[in-house]
Amino acid sequence: MEYDNTLGYYDSHAEQFYKSTVNVEFTAMQERFLEKLPKGSYILDFGCGSGRDTKFFLEQEKIETTGSTKGKMYRKC
Repeated sequence: MEYDNTLGYYDSHAEQFYKSTVNVEFTAMQERFLEKLPKGSYILDFGCGSGRDTKFFLEQEKIETTGSTKGKMYRKC
């Protein structure tokens, strides 16, 4: 099946993608990423997928805003 754009792909696979990524344990990688940021940095999570990383970085008070507000993946996030 062909998709005209990325949003079309994720709309068609939103439920499957969400279920396969939302509970993946990624804390060690997220913490390593935060260690590399200068103090006072913010993150723009553009293409936030299932919202797993957005949730973590919000809890760390590091997210300024998220990306797209369109499509089924955004509603899942």
